[in-house]
Amino acid sequence: MKILKMKTFKIVLLLVTVSLIIVSCTTKTKKENTALKAEIAKLKNENSKLKNEEFTMSSEIGEYRLMLEDIDKNIAALDSKNHTVKEILTTDKNDEDVENDILLHISHMHSLLENSSHKVLFMEKNVKQLRKVDNADYEEIHRLEMEVHDMARTIVARDNEIGALHEMVIAEGIGISVLLDAYNEQTVYTDVLKEIINTAFFVVGTKKELRDMGIIDMKGGFVGIGRVKALNENASLEFMTPIDIDKTDDIELDGKKAELITPHPDGSYSIVYNDNEAVTNVNIEDKLHFWQETNYLVIELKK
Repeated sequence: MKILKMKTFKIVLLLVTVSLIIVSCTTKTKKENTALKAEIAKLKNENSKLKNEEFTMSSEIGEYRLMLEDIDKNIAALDSKNHTVKEILTTDKNDEDVENDILLHISHMHSLLENSSHKVLFMEKNVKQLRKVDNADYEEIHRLEMEVHDMARTIVARDNEIGALHEMVIAEGIGISVLLDAYNEQTVYTDVLKEIINTAFFVVGTKKELRDMGIIDMKGGFVGIGRVKALNENASLEFMTPIDIDKTDDIELDGKKAELITPHPDGSYSIVYNDNEAVTNVNIEDKLHFWQETNYLVIELKK
């Protein structure tokens, strides 16, 4: 009889312990979800300000650096959420609460991605203000611009990963149509990032022509290429031709000699001459390395 009572007591104790664990986990999940909803609301508010151009910063490179750090944190959070959703999908549970958790995490991912996109677009558009500051550090500004472009590539990659995650979630029978309209709207900004990444500008001319266009002078930098002291920091894009990096393999030329003023690594391109020793074009042999330092190409031609 005592043994039976002891067994009964142990079973009751086990059930009470399990119940407490379940309640504790449920309470913890509710608190986490409440915090997550607050974070999503905060991101949406900031996204609205960025989207409507109500967001401003002073012309200090330190503030741009802090914004890059914010985007880094967003990317880390995105990767963590991606892992979390995949973990939830591998569990045996498939009830309404689990589906709601997944949708909430994905909604957070969308908000993080949109926030990152807006911030990169903001910096890409406004970084030129840094060049107008007295004693501007053109080297540092150039590095900042390259980091902004690298971050744009990272965001585009994460956008592709979210697309793949959508497919995994849908394959598990979880409907995410409620989130897709907002996500499809956000992808517009991803497309703008792709355009920025893949667009370059070039101009060809003699030294005199480049000077007359305001492209080069004997001091300063150009469009953020601070280490190239022969280029004008205030040069206008008016005389420069936009090209698609992915689709451009060469630039046609007509002169006796050509020199690339902008920085492009040796081995990433070749200058081609005809039988009369006249230059005919610049061949871009390795696009990734050719455009790694700048999205601008300035060629000085000797005729």
